[in-house]
Amino acid sequence: MADIMDYIDWRGDIGFDEVHVNEVDGLIFSQLIYVQMKSYMPDAKKSYLTIKQLSSLYCADHSDDEIEQMPNLFRHSARLLQKLAHSRRYADCILRYYIYDISEKEESQFSAVTIELPDGTYFISYSGTDHSVVGWKENFNLSYLDETPGQNKAKKYLKQVAAYICNDDRGINEKALLDDENINNKSINTRKLWIGGHSKGGNLAVFAAMHVDKEVQDVIIKVFNFDGPGFNHKMIYTAGYKRIFDRIETFLPQSSIVGLLLEHVDDYEVVRSRNSGPLQHDAFSWEIMGGSIIKADGLDKNSVRLDKTLRNWIGSMDEAQRKQFVNVLFSIASDSNFENLDQMSFKQLIEMIKAADDLSKADWSMLKDTVRLLISAGVGVVRDEKEK
Repeated sequence: MADIMDYIDWRGDIGFDEVHVNEVDGLIFSQLIYVQMKSYMPDAKKSYLTIKQLSSLYCADHSDDEIEQMPNLFRHSARLLQKLAHSRRYADCILRYYIYDISEKEESQFSAVTIELPDGTYFISYSGTDHSVVGWKENFNLSYLDETPGQNKAKKYLKQVAAYICNDDRGINEKALLDDENINNKSINTRKLWIGGHSKGGNLAVFAAMHVDKEVQDVIIKVFNFDGPGFNHKMIYTAGYKRIFDRIETFLPQSSIVGLLLEHVDDYEVVRSRNSGPLQHDAFSWEIMGGSIIKADGLDKNSVRLDKTLRNWIGSMDEAQRKQFVNVLFSIASDSNFENLDQMSFKQLIEMIKAADDLSKADWSMLKDTVRLLISAGVGVVRDEKEK
């Protein structure tokens, strides 16, 4: 079955002025952001490149053999960049305002780029989690924080980029991208914005869209959330969310895990993947037909069961307990010198926890109690299914 790489072969000779952005284009741009662009666009004020130019520079630095040795996420995105560079539809799209900001102190991994399309619209793409421990800890922090540092940066980025591009002002630096000052001095006109992201990037796209002023929301055409986690129940009843929710499109694979975390009020569409289980999170495995991602009948049984289990588990802990669990778990990972989660298997994770002999009795007790709650939640879901 066709995937996004096949879609580029099929649709690549048709410009955006002929056929405007669709959900597959959104998925493609949400994967392109995983390419490491910092070396080629180091200054957001002066740096902009077409996709074709970026590909040429990137391939000059990375041989095919080197690309093949990369982790799946980066290998796939590099191959995507190469393919886009040879298509009429994408080659001349302009990449602007790239930012990559990772901070262990803030427990934040944030990256975004704005893509200027030939039809006069712009696509803001937010990166999902890379394989760093910092990036994954920020994912877990969603369970107890009303706003993560990455979410804060995402909304500031949207505010600034919307103000600048809608006034044809390309003079912007990286600091200004994450600064609230002087935004109101620039009026917003009718230029239109697409926003999207995969995994955590989908969450950031929705969060940013719901936390900007109505003036900025009015220029947003659509927000694409590709298997990104939801929000806590307080967030989804805000006025900003209500103003934008009918322009949010959320896509989850049949065996979604990440996308079912926390709560979604917007309707989501379930899509087909050639992979099974957790590997369906890989957007390069999603099946494509024409300009659409192929839809499935619904989530599979295991995904529904996991969703209920996680909801019951998270609901059984207060915010302080969730915070303690996340901090202890990732302190173990940090002490074990795992800088990249690609290095870690599930078996290694278990061994790592067992080897953490410097944990206090209170932390050990908390870990055991939390795992016990998770098991209890799962047993409860299975029991409810049998009773039905």
